[in-house]
Amino acid sequence: MKKTLLLALAVIPSVTAQAASQGTLIKETKMDLIADGHVIGFAKIPSGTRVMIVTTNSLGELVVKRTQTETSFAVPSESVSLDAPPQPTTPPVTSPPLSPAALAAGSGKPAPATTSPPATPTSVTTNPKNTSLNSGTTSLSAEEVNKALGIPLFDSRSLWEENDAMVAGRLDWPRESSTSYETGYRWYPYTDNSAITVLGSRALGLFLQGLNNKVAKVSVLFANKGDVAFYSSAQEAARQKSDQPLNVTDAMLKGCQDAMRHDKAAVESALKNLFGDSKPARKGRFASTAEAGQRWDWNGTTFLLVGPPNEYVTLRILPTSSFDDADADRKAFASAKAMLSQRVKHKENGDVIITDLPMVDQGRKGYCVPATFERVLRYYGLSEDMNILAMAGQTGAGGGTSVQAIQAATYAMIRDAGGTITQKNFSGSIQEIKPLIDAGKPILFTHFSTPEFNNRVNERMTHRVAVANWDDWATRFLPSLKKTAPLKPEPEWGHICLIIGYNEKTREIAISDSWGRAAKERWMTEEEAKQIKASGALSVIE
Repeated sequence: MKKTLLLALAVIPSVTAQAASQGTLIKETKMDLIADGHVIGFAKIPSGTRVMIVTTNSLGELVVKRTQTETSFAVPSESVSLDAPPQPTTPPVTSPPLSPAALAAGSGKPAPATTSPPATPTSVTTNPKNTSLNSGTTSLSAEEVNKALGIPLFDSRSLWEENDAMVAGRLDWPRESSTSYETGYRWYPYTDNSAITVLGSRALGLFLQGLNNKVAKVSVLFANKGDVAFYSSAQEAARQKSDQPLNVTDAMLKGCQDAMRHDKAAVESALKNLFGDSKPARKGRFASTAEAGQRWDWNGTTFLLVGPPNEYVTLRILPTSSFDDADADRKAFASAKAMLSQRVKHKENGDVIITDLPMVDQGRKGYCVPATFERVLRYYGLSEDMNILAMAGQTGAGGGTSVQAIQAATYAMIRDAGGTITQKNFSGSIQEIKPLIDAGKPILFTHFSTPEFNNRVNERMTHRVAVANWDDWATRFLPSLKKTAPLKPEPEWGHICLIIGYNEKTREIAISDSWGRAAKERWMTEEEAKQIKASGALSVIE
């Protein structure tokens, strides 16, 4: 089962109590995040935030909090502008709960969610045929929406103004990756034998994306062809062989397709009971990567239910403003391209590496191509989903995608955003990839990822992380590998990953796979690259 990290805000011992006065931060300040008695990071609290003054401490700092239920924290006295004392007949003012600003880069830990005051009880639990809902207005509270969803997604404030780490902590979804601009939180509940029900149907994948420390989108994946193995009987599961591709039986496929039809109908019914009638909507400008579904709007949030036949059923939860912004991809792509050169790190040992790539863990799906394309598209600011890409690339049930098909399917979207995707020849030489890596452009690399190759790379990585003498590594250890038998390009192990770096001195190439954090950065030799590459091995977005 997943473990939840409980955080506490630093509490400074009080010395002199003050009346419950109010104030406003006039300078940005920091709030320490503490776990197990240790400071593990901090949250930035922006100027303009309303606070209540609780006391002062021995250092002359003010001990404040933003809401009645929040644990207090210390700030310099000069950073707060105090309100005039209230008149005796004036009731005390309660500060509105404001969302905290971004977590400091590198802390990576969720801050505790503040507790909202309980909603006023109401007898209204459904809103059938409420035509006002699609204008974005409704009397439903966040508590009522959360109850229907089955997860504590919403608070009293706007979800899109909340810190992404705090929301992920409230949901207990683990962080998948973090870059300078984007954070992803993903959970496959069934991988640790958990069952999460959303809107009455079992969720197989849960994802939250944060951009610039604010929640940007949430996706709930229900039945889908990538998880067709989930619908295996005990006998079918026992007959599967771990060293071979998934054997998809007719019974598994039927069970998966029946589940998709059931989930779409059940989720649609639950949303209609909650919000009333939907209206048709389409997300995406191009047929190959567009989604057509049903839309409900509530308090600045759009719920889009899509279920392409025999593909997947998913609920996308997005800010209404971004959903309706036709130019969002162009803006994001232009912004990402302007930052590419800043995403390349040059290390003292000679490693040159792109370090700012989001991770996408494909889980138990055979989705290396869709997941890897999602990673590189998100790197360029194009927020895409591997399930859409699997549909666009005509991925088979359980896995198996044509790289050419997915490139063709995404070409129009990339071109419309202001870029292009091209194939390049690759003999395995560092000189061929060096200009691209130096420019901050990750490279899509098709190859034969055999067990022998991965065993060699993984074993060698246990030594590479502890190298003290890089001259010895380059002149003695790595050359000795040439005595081993050449790797064989075995077609049944066709795979794609990203090339993200190189080292000219050691003649090594860095790769990154869609297998979670452990596969974020691994190094192969130039010789190995030459042995395992496939024809038409490289593609790059520019």
